[in-house]
Amino acid sequence: MTNSNTMRGSAIGIAGGLLLSLDALLIRLMHIDDAWVIVILRGLLMWLAFVLVYALVPRWRAVIGKPWPTRSNLAATVFFAIASVTFVSALAHGAVATVLVIISSTPFVSALLARLLFAERLDRAVLMAAAIALCGVAVTISGAPSGGSMYANYFAMATSVAMAMAFLCSARVEGGTVGLPSLGGVVAALLVAGLQLTPLDNIPALLAPTHGVWTLIEGALVMPLALGLLALSTRYVAASNTGLFLLLETALAPLWIWSRFGEQPGAQVMLGGAIIIVAVLFHSVYASRRPDLPAVATT
Repeated sequence: MTNSNTMRGSAIGIAGGLLLSLDALLIRLMHIDDAWVIVILRGLLMWLAFVLVYALVPRWRAVIGKPWPTRSNLAATVFFAIASVTFVSALAHGAVATVLVIISSTPFVSALLARLLFAERLDRAVLMAAAIALCGVAVTISGAPSGGSMYANYFAMATSVAMAMAFLCSARVEGGTVGLPSLGGVVAALLVAGLQLTPLDNIPALLAPTHGVWTLIEGALVMPLALGLLALSTRYVAASNTGLFLLLETALAPLWIWSRFGEQPGAQVMLGGAIIIVAVLFHSVYASRRPDLPAVATT
């Protein structure tokens, strides 16, 4: 893998992580209390945006991929769908702080699964950066309440594994990868709706102009682009690197909440976020100077 590819992948991944950090703010602005409704609306809007771009901008099809399941993209689609469902399940059963700590293990899980399933060598630099970032996450949530059931821990771990596998499979998809999270999102939406995990009668009212614009921005713009960029970054860097970019949400989301709602984060949150950002940026710069990083499939 060349340095230019690594720099490109890091830039794409960081951009995706920065956009993803807006997720919590937009969810607050949506004023939707039922998390399953968010899964349905977000998944449907992500996929509709994907289909619209696929239909109107043919030259982007090679990058975004097909908006329907194929033999090549099926595995990545399924894992993105699983992650969407298990993440909401984790939050529904436990404390956000505990869930974040477990999900922050995604870079480690990605590295280990890449080694076990695809014989990629473990990159000690990634593991070191992930360990530092994990410390930052621990500092960030150290003042938050703990608790929750063991089910929350299981669902959070399932989310970590599913995201790791989604990124690993994305790197091996033939064709475009940007649309994979959107395809997984609509699968999750259909699953939640099919299992009747939440009443569907009040969903149209939630799209009223008062708060519907934030739902539209979240589902049709921010989430498909953020997760799509993260999926695209796997073309240029290892999936464990992509897992690091996910942690930018933990670092930056409290700042966006502060800017909009005046909820000032504590010193622990600021310090932990700074540690995460430094770890991600340091590794990105360090990796761009190394010619011997693990190869990633780019077919």
